[in-house]
Amino acid sequence: MAYPLGTLSSDKRPATGRAGTQHLAQEAGLIVGLALLIFIVMALASYAPQDASWSTSGAGGPVRNWAGKLGAWLADLMYVLLGFSAWWCIAAALHAWLAALRRWMHAQASMGGGGAAAPGGAGPVARHWPTWSFWIGLALVLAASSGLEWSRLYRLDGLLPGSAGGILGHVGGPLAIRWLGFTGSALLGIATLVVGVALLFRFSWGRVAERIGAGLDRLLERVRARRAMA
Repeated sequence: MAYPLGTLSSDKRPATGRAGTQHLAQEAGLIVGLALLIFIVMALASYAPQDASWSTSGAGGPVRNWAGKLGAWLADLMYVLLGFSAWWCIAAALHAWLAALRRWMHAQASMGGGGAAAPGGAGPVARHWPTWSFWIGLALVLAASSGLEWSRLYRLDGLLPGSAGGILGHVGGPLAIRWLGFTGSALLGIATLVVGVALLFRFSWGRVAERIGAGLDRLLERVRARRAMA
């Protein structure tokens, strides 16, 4: 049986073209995401109460925020809502960006090797941790951190446009203290923070403890071996 010229290769070219376009789109998304992340970090790090922003008209003069007027508004809004707990959003965004970078590098290596990406290329983390765990973990971390910040770090009020912990801490903190007391609310906040961090960054505290124990055990074995040699 005879086949027309180019019949066998016609299905591969569109697939290769789509893969190349998707690869370029992912690369552009990584670059834009990193730029936005750096912009927000600059805005939060250089927050100045004298800048005109969302909650204040400022003291006049040039904008002191490194990210300009938009950065001053963004930093003020994030600090008003979450207090210094807003930095958890930066940590979560950085973790998500690094995960996307690893997936992009794996896809690039697969394309360079001439083969398709393996179904398990996303790694065990992506297989065993559902997507919703990231958002639930972020919500738990922000709620617990802002509540603890409101009840324990109230001395930082002068550094923020609002109260420590922001609006979220101002709402959740008094409610937790009312029903659980000062010590009980702190215990609940720490426990929630521990669980939320594990969900947010997708790791197991048990495995962390196991690795620390294994490292200490190896260290003790090396010390014993050196003593035996001496």
